[in-house]
Amino acid sequence: MSEPTAAQLKDEGNELFKKQDYVGAIVKYTEAIALDDKNAVLYANRAACNHALNRYLDAVDDAHMATELDPGYAKGWSRLAASRDVSPFILPISPISPWTHILGACGLAKKRPCLAEGPRRTTKTKLSPAERQQQDQYTAGLRAVNARLNAPPIVPLSVNEKAGKFPWQVATDMLPALRRAKNERISSSAWVVALAYEEFNNGVEMMKGMKKVPHPSTPDGFMYHGNLDGLVSLSNGLMRDDRVFHINCNNWISMYNEQVMFEITARKAWDHEGLETVKELAQKRLKENGWDDVRPAMSVTVRAWIMRAAFEGGLRQEPQAGVEYYRRALDLVEWGRTIWKDVPKASRGAIFERSFLIGIRSLYLKMLMSAYTTDPGLNSKFPLEQLKEEAEDLLKETEIAKQIRDGEPVDPGFISSFLVYPEGLGHAFVLFPPHICGPLFINTLLCRILGFYHVQSARYSSNPVERMYSFVSGAGEYTTASGKYPEDDELRAWYLNCTLDCLRNAGMPVNNFLMVAFALRETVPKMKKIWAISELALGGIDQKIQANLDKADELTKRVADKTLALEDPVPL
Repeated sequence: MSEPTAAQLKDEGNELFKKQDYVGAIVKYTEAIALDDKNAVLYANRAACNHALNRYLDAVDDAHMATELDPGYAKGWSRLAASRDVSPFILPISPISPWTHILGACGLAKKRPCLAEGPRRTTKTKLSPAERQQQDQYTAGLRAVNARLNAPPIVPLSVNEKAGKFPWQVATDMLPALRRAKNERISSSAWVVALAYEEFNNGVEMMKGMKKVPHPSTPDGFMYHGNLDGLVSLSNGLMRDDRVFHINCNNWISMYNEQVMFEITARKAWDHEGLETVKELAQKRLKENGWDDVRPAMSVTVRAWIMRAAFEGGLRQEPQAGVEYYRRALDLVEWGRTIWKDVPKASRGAIFERSFLIGIRSLYLKMLMSAYTTDPGLNSKFPLEQLKEEAEDLLKETEIAKQIRDGEPVDPGFISSFLVYPEGLGHAFVLFPPHICGPLFINTLLCRILGFYHVQSARYSSNPVERMYSFVSGAGEYTTASGKYPEDDELRAWYLNCTLDCLRNAGMPVNNFLMVAFALRETVPKMKKIWAISELALGGIDQKIQANLDKADELTKRVADKTLALEDPVPL
């Protein structure tokens, strides 16, 4: 039996598209592209499938490829405009140079001339009414993109060093004593935040060390000299503990752009190709050039997506875009771990190790919940069941990691960052209110995962018994989560506080509430030694905790004067 042709595969994809089997259609179009990668229609059709699945980044990449292959193909421009119009957080620049448009270093026409010149490059003069409508749609989309580019710039906030010592500074000061104490005081959040900051700051120092020297033979007249491990340090610090991310100088983003573009160029990384294209090109390069060529290119690509996700979801406060970039990175890592499962770490690189996978999955889970809060409810684009499944997957990964540890020496912060803390994250986690914190850090909203899942289930349930059960389950998840963190971590205190909220809403006995409140009261002073000035603190954690502790005092007095029994439900 003969192999199907590209045309036959396209027709099969079209039939699946009509049936709204978009995943199946993508498979067919991808197979067709493997046989005919110069066919603009195939890319445009796959763009339509990705758009239908809310994969706007991949839709933009495919539509862009279609317009590159055939500038006169009106439907390609239509698909490109549609994806950008629905997804205003998609920037019309390379996915790994996120702040160019803010700094005015490079305009739309310079970075993506094919996009800016779309209508002019459409050489067909006699367009049908449908084609004319498609061109008009593109033109309108382009105007919207340019309007966003010409909007007032976002000025990222900088850390105010006069406010006092921040957690990473306090933790760094504590490390010498912790090292001398060895196992006696090994359980401290200082290990996590100090070592996360050390890696992150190393990346910043590498950015600062970039040298730009005149060179007449290069396109822009300059040549760059610097360290090629900047993204490694920045992304490692982010995955160890994203609370250390901060901007402390006016030209931070400018330095970051130069660092990223330097590494992309030197490593020949993929700067705007879609996920499937990267997979295809990586395998091709591996056959032609070997691991020494592919390993650094894959590392830069994945780490740049991770950083872009953090910028989009945090500074730009567009968590849906952050979700897509983290999802890309996660998909590529999972794919590589599967097809290269027998390749040693020395060849394939650190990004395919289980600890790296756990790091991405943790960041992805946080961003996914942040995106849910932009579209909450039973019909959300980010369903609660998906969030629950992702949290459970994270817990499975950490359990496997604990069982197969190879005994390789690592620092205490590493163990907490990639084993202990992700377990707590899987049960419950925190993001922060943007109206209080602004775009300073990565996290943006208050929410939780498995605990959050049960609380949300209670919110949307009309059955009183189910509501009570959900709040009790939420309290259990938060209690489990709190136990995964050292006593001096702000997350331990916060999860205990979330437990108290659930107990109140569930109408649990006063005695249960008072026991948890006692544990919380013991934790707060220890937390404040490190986390007195943090994003969670700026978001009002002290006031929220104090409200529950005041409630505990009130209940204690009522029990003492016998107007309330320990077995009575906590009054709301």
